[in-house]
Amino acid sequence: MFTGRTVDENCPLIYKSCLSIPFFPCKGREDQNRGFGRFWVDSEMDRKTGDSNVFKPSEEMRDLHLLEELEKNPAVSQRELSHRFGIALGVTNACLKRMARKGWIRVRDLNRRKIEYCLTPKGFEEKARLTFRLISSTVQHYASLKKMIGERFLEMERNGLNRVVFYGLSDEMEVAFVTLQGVNLRLVGIVEDDGKFKPQILFGFEVEPVSRVKELKPDCVLITSLTENGKKRERLQEIFGPNSICIKDICL
Repeated sequence: MFTGRTVDENCPLIYKSCLSIPFFPCKGREDQNRGFGRFWVDSEMDRKTGDSNVFKPSEEMRDLHLLEELEKNPAVSQRELSHRFGIALGVTNACLKRMARKGWIRVRDLNRRKIEYCLTPKGFEEKARLTFRLISSTVQHYASLKKMIGERFLEMERNGLNRVVFYGLSDEMEVAFVTLQGVNLRLVGIVEDDGKFKPQILFGFEVEPVSRVKELKPDCVLITSLTENGKKRERLQEIFGPNSICIKDICL
């Protein structure tokens, strides 16, 4: 029987630096798109979720990625940039023209079919500014998300709950794990939707499909993702029955 056992100490703890990706508390999609975005648009993800806005980057994030790529490879083609970052070729062309107008890049013809995009001193200055904003935004959002999740954990403690399961693999789940270390709650397992489930080890736990979550005997399940939360809540209610398990959401 599955017991949610932890693995031996030789299994590394998986945790990425909070500076690697800007985290977003739940302030609505319009706020996410106004600041630094989290990911580039993924056409396959869009088709599955029917919603591209959640993953749409801001203009500043797009500029930073393009400037970084042009610094590494000035001779990269627009088609390569478009494919690499999952944005339309027309959008890529418009971005490069705007960067040239602002004096961030210098466009030079290498031959009839090859163009080089070289960063100017002004371009390097802009890249440094955007990088600083990215780091500042990341730290700010990380702190906000950590506070939000901490409030959920305090609610659980006040209600006499102890055994917690995380539901949904995400960067937010990693913040939840760090925040958990400061409260008197016990993580007893991590689950993911059956269709998305892949055998792996996170934080010393074997990730299991949500269909087996009942075997963990949790007092509460914390939904640790910012997408498809309603579906996750419905799935838990199907498994446990209405009002038979405490379900918390990091942003509700």
